[in-house]
Amino acid sequence: MPDAFVTVARAIVTIGNMLLVARGPDESFVHLPGGYVEAGEEPADALVRELREELGREVSALQFLIKLDNIFDRDGVTIHETNHVFRATLYPARQEQAPQAAEPHLRLQWVPLQELEQVRLMPPALIEVIHQYAGA
Repeated sequence: MPDAFVTVARAIVTIGNMLLVARGPDESFVHLPGGYVEAGEEPADALVRELREELGREVSALQFLIKLDNIFDRDGVTIHETNHVFRATLYPARQEQAPQAAEPHLRLQWVPLQELEQVRLMPPALIEVIHQYAGA
């Protein structure tokens, strides 16, 4: 039985064959941009807010794709994470060589879609979702 339940909104952001991913401090894995859905907040609204906070960009298009559950242990606590995954188009839509996060604790990078298996994307089930919806 999980000790904690969290709801997260995540964005698949692609330009060409590149996917935008984020890495937090001291993390050995990457994740899709996004974040926690606050109480009373809709996942789409949370994602727009999180992308503005994390990337300093506005969302020009948002399409809900799938809801995905992920159960994992962190520091002895079992967490049930419900991910609401969207395809997002950012404004302005540009692919910087070294994307800059608006939040100092995040590092952003563009990863070729065909290299997702090598970058340790979490949760791993997202790789199949990205291949299905982003044409990887």
